[in-house]
Amino acid sequence: MAEQESQPAERDPAPSAVEALAAELRRLRLEAGQPSFRTMAKTAGSISHTTLYEAASGSRLPSWTTTRAYVRACGGDEAEWHRRWTSAADAGSAPPALPAPSAPPVEPSGPPVAANTTADTTADTTTVTRADSTAASAAAEPPAGPGRGRRRIWTHAFCLLLGVALGVGSTLAVVGFRTPDAPPPSAHGCPSGDTESAPAAAAARPAPGPRPAAARTAADDSAPSWASRVAFDQQAVSSTEVVLPVLSPVTPGDALVVTMMLTSTCPGAVTVTDSRGDRFRIVGDVTDSLRHRVLLLAAFGAAALTAEDSIRVAHPRASKYHVAVDEFRGVSAVRAVGRASGDAGGTTFSTAANAAACAPGDLLVSTVGSNSGSAPEFGTSWTSLPALRLSSYRLTTAHRIATDPDHCAATGQTTSQWGAVLAVLR
Repeated sequence: MAEQESQPAERDPAPSAVEALAAELRRLRLEAGQPSFRTMAKTAGSISHTTLYEAASGSRLPSWTTTRAYVRACGGDEAEWHRRWTSAADAGSAPPALPAPSAPPVEPSGPPVAANTTADTTADTTTVTRADSTAASAAAEPPAGPGRGRRRIWTHAFCLLLGVALGVGSTLAVVGFRTPDAPPPSAHGCPSGDTESAPAAAAARPAPGPRPAAARTAADDSAPSWASRVAFDQQAVSSTEVVLPVLSPVTPGDALVVTMMLTSTCPGAVTVTDSRGDRFRIVGDVTDSLRHRVLLLAAFGAAALTAEDSIRVAHPRASKYHVAVDEFRGVSAVRAVGRASGDAGGTTFSTAANAAACAPGDLLVSTVGSNSGSAPEFGTSWTSLPALRLSSYRLTTAHRIATDPDHCAATGQTTSQWGAVLAVLR
């Protein structure tokens, strides 16, 4: 059983105190090697990954129970963090809350979804309807006579079974549609509103271009290089939107490159925005035979981002997502794009069939989404970034500088089902 919270959580601290605490929590996670929130939840035990994520978002003050679980999962000093949490709680102007109950409320076991509320409402409504139906049936029964007792029993039994069947059916219909554990959508279960194929959608969009010169800095003219991983996450999907907290500050004028994999996905638009108004456009987009979709998006001349900012990703229905945001310097436009996909059982992956023109000094950024088999490994000239993995699914990203004028390709080893996108930036 979780310990009783040592401080009341129902405070209304100043926003600056909550945001400062959230920023410190994000920094602690970064120093711990940026474990996924699901991994942290397994370490924490009774605290869900959604609750841990919200603790670092800065939207509200987390309870001490949640904060302690977050700190333990990242190897922090519990006593020091209790002092920080208490300071944030004491920064509020609201009067103290009532004393905490003898046992703290149980943390939710999964993401808060409307399905739970709807299901409870449906069950309550069904109970009322069942009671009303029973009462109405009893009122409509004939006067006492032969067989009246038997008819009454059958009437009550029928009404009870009908009410239970309607309640269970309605609840399962709502929860089955919204639960995070629902099976991946089949090809026939996808919405019909947007049937645009991934490659066609990418080809129809203009290539990302630089911001106006006034928004750019001297960093645009330096040699291309990777700066930092700004944000990342990988989860089983419970909605069609994810908000990523910014983990590393972004220098104004740099480029932000989003790499992403959607598994068992429906066709549809993918959009990425951030809280400073940067525009991310799709550079490359490919879907393999199992409907695993790999994308690369970019925003050039980005605004300065801090730990108070966030990046929002909207996507069509899918079973899982992997997404990473990386900051690059010295690039301001797309020169060319290559993409390809392959089935499991081979020994390599390559975009050579759709090679991209490149020149010496160009920055090559490639991402490979894979399923089962061996992890993709780029050639020796590539520098790999931290890979994202969820179950047997991986998103592997790497970069290098082109050295010869040629048609460039991303090539490496894997036995997985794969999809790859290569972007040539300059």
